[in-house]
Amino acid sequence: MGTVKKVWNFFTIAQWEEEEKWLNEMARNGYNLVGIKGFVRYVFEQGTPGEYIYKLDLPDNLEHGLDGKAYCDFLTECGIEVVCSQKQWLFLRKKAADGPFDEAGDMFAKLKMTNKAYSYAIRTLSMLLRIFTLLICVNLLAMALLTSKPQVVELLSGVVLGVGVGAIVTLTLVWVPLINRLRKRINELIDEIAVNR
Repeated sequence: MGTVKKVWNFFTIAQWEEEEKWLNEMARNGYNLVGIKGFVRYVFEQGTPGEYIYKLDLPDNLEHGLDGKAYCDFLTECGIEVVCSQKQWLFLRKKAADGPFDEAGDMFAKLKMTNKAYSYAIRTLSMLLRIFTLLICVNLLAMALLTSKPQVVELLSGVVLGVGVGAIVTLTLVWVPLINRLRKRINELIDEIAVNR
């Protein structure tokens, strides 16, 4: 077992390509990913430089017709190790001697992965919008039912307002720009594919 190295780094969902490149650069320098804590702390073990190559995956189980465990078993049979997972993301690696995950410059693979990330971001945005809408409804219902208890109404209104403002700020400052960046990258990949045909 080699020396353990912990590195703090942050990548957004729209930076999956940069994160993959960084992981592969770390592997070329002899640091092999063994785990991730909270999307920001990467744990590496020192090993043979260039022994592994890494790839991120956001599996779509409907596409594969498999549940999560069956998909991971399938990857293992193909010589691909699931190093760890965060939310729905899988961090994969395989021996560099076995060849790359995709052909160099495979625009279709990049487009597919970017589209998966885009879909994930849209689903997350939709979930945040549902939560925000539910909070507004709860606040309106509480105000209607508790008009005789102004302190409770005031407290609920303050909580809902705080959470609501936080949700709107998150939506506008974080998720909307991420979605726009992913959509732009999809368009760039489509243009590259069209030019190379």
